[in-house]
Amino acid sequence: MSNKLLFRLSVLVAAMMCALGASAQEAYAVYTSDNTTLTFYYDAQRSSRLGTTYDLNTGYNYPDWYTDGTNLNVTQVVFDPSFAGARPTSTIYWFFALFNLQSITGLEYLNTSEVTDMAWMFFFCSNLTSLDFSHFNTSKVNSMYNMLGYCQSLTSLDLSSFNTSQVISMSSMFDHCANLQTIYVGDGWNTAAVTISQDMFKDCTSLVGGQGTTYDANHIDKTYAHIDGGTSNPGYFTEKPAFIRGDVNGDGSVNISDVTTLIDLLLGGGTISNPAADCIQDSSVNISDVTSLIDYLLSGHW
Repeated sequence: MSNKLLFRLSVLVAAMMCALGASAQEAYAVYTSDNTTLTFYYDAQRSSRLGTTYDLNTGYNYPDWYTDGTNLNVTQVVFDPSFAGARPTSTIYWFFALFNLQSITGLEYLNTSEVTDMAWMFFFCSNLTSLDFSHFNTSKVNSMYNMLGYCQSLTSLDLSSFNTSQVISMSSMFDHCANLQTIYVGDGWNTAAVTISQDMFKDCTSLVGGQGTTYDANHIDKTYAHIDGGTSNPGYFTEKPAFIRGDVNGDGSVNISDVTTLIDLLLGGGTISNPAADCIQDSSVNISDVTSLIDYLLSGHW
C-alpha cells in the first residue's frame, strides 16, 4: 500500500472518528442532590455523570425535573462551559417554579441565537435576586409570555441586550414582580410586532421609569413598555447608561465582585480604560479607586 493511499486512509478514519464523536454529543441536565444543583451539559459524558440526568424538554412539555418534583429542591443552576456548543430552539419552562433557586451561573454559555420561545422560562423563581442577560441573543424569539412572572425578589433587570423585533407575545411578562423597581433596555427593544400584551406589568407596583413615571394599574400592557419620556411620553423603562460608576465587571450592579475585578485590573498593569473603574472620577484608575469602591459598598453612597 502506497504512502499516499495510507495518508488518505488515515485522513478518512480521522474524519469518521470526529463525526462519530460529534454525533455522540448531546444536551442534557444533571441534578445532584448533595449540592441541590441542576447543571446543563453538552457533551458525550452523560453516562458517567453522577446524579439524575434529564433530557431537555421539547414542544410545550414541561421538563422532567419539574414533573418529578425536583424543581422544589434546586437552589443553584449551572451552565457548564460545554453547553456553549448546544443550540436549543426553545427554553420554555426551563426554570419554571424553581421556588428555591438562588443563583444561575454560566448563563454566558447558554447560546440563545436559535431560540424562538422563552415563555414561562423563569416563572415563579421567587427567590432569585439577579439575572445576567448580557449574553442573551433574542433576535429569533417570538414569545416571552410570562417569562419573568412572579420573580418577586428581583429589584432590577438589565434587558439592554434584548432584540425584541420578532416578539409577538409579552403577555404577563413581568406579572407580579412586586419588588421590581428598574428595567433597563437598549436600542434593540421594540414592541412593533407585539399583539398580545395583557397583564404585562400586572402588580409591578414598585416599578419606576427613568424619568419618574410610576406604576399605574390602568397601564399594564405594552403601552408603557418603552423608555420613559416623562409626562409627555410616560414609560416604565430606563435607558441603559453608558456605564455605571463602580460597575467594573459590567454586570449592571455594584458589589464585591467589582472590587475583585478592579484589583485584578490593577495587578495586570498597563492603562485601564474602563470608565466605571474610575470611582473617584479623577480621570485615572489606581488604588484610591479600590478604597472609594469599598467605602461605597459600606456606606451606600459615593
